[in-house]
Amino acid sequence: MLAVEILRQYLPLCWFKHNPLKLTRSTGFFKQNLLFYFIVEYFMQANMTDDPFESFTEVAIQTLLTLMFIGFILRLNKTLYAYIQTTTAILFCANIISLFVIPVLIWLTVSEDLLSYYSLGLLFIWEFSVLAYLFRKTLAINLAASLVLSILYFTVTYLGAFAIGQMLGLG
Repeated sequence: MLAVEILRQYLPLCWFKHNPLKLTRSTGFFKQNLLFYFIVEYFMQANMTDDPFESFTEVAIQTLLTLMFIGFILRLNKTLYAYIQTTTAILFCANIISLFVIPVLIWLTVSEDLLSYYSLGLLFIWEFSVLAYLFRKTLAINLAASLVLSILYFTVTYLGAFAIGQMLGLG
């Protein structure tokens, strides 16, 4: 299946439509999204720090924690068979939202306009909501549980990567 066709299947997830379990399983599309995710996260991290090695290491840890967290949650739920679709859906949606985040970050860096902070906050809420939606659909859990799982995801992946980076003496 062509990447464009797969992209069309996954895009509605960003607008809370479709079920990731019913989408095409493509390891090639997964790898493309993983690479894009890493590059975008590295760009954003490098924008916040001046050390490219520190940024690279922290994003590598964050990406590894992301992949492990999704695998762990799916394993607990006995739905590990859906790892490729679920991980692709999470990475794909994060990538789409990042396409909106990057210009806002540049705007924020240049102007520090209050509206840029609000825009960044709305984009974070969008990503958080999409993640909760994906967890709810994939794991067949209620809204409250999916929101808690989203909070746990952000805590483990972002704060976990930061904490591990600090322990390794990167910060």
